[in-house]
Amino acid sequence: MAEVDPKDKTIKSYTVRHHRFDPETNHFRWFDIKTFDNEKEMRQLIDSISLEIDRRWSSGKGHHKEQVAGSINDPKWADGNMGWSA
Repeated sequence: MAEVDPKDKTIKSYTVRHHRFDPETNHFRWFDIKTFDNEKEMRQLIDSISLEIDRRWSSGKGHHKEQVAGSINDPKWADGNMGWSA
């Protein structure tokens, strides 16, 4: 997998985020899991985590607040250019 530094805002990157229980804070919160340089790898990891969440849910060990999502960082968006051209 082509992982990249999630703090590098100069490149387009795709981050997998997992909303799960944090025993340290005793609350559900979002955790950044991995950041990639391409959408395909992000989607593969999202699918994998989603299947695991479904398995836990089916076995009665899941929680309705748990979820997985992806976020995209595109440096073009930071300057107000949303990638559209006129």
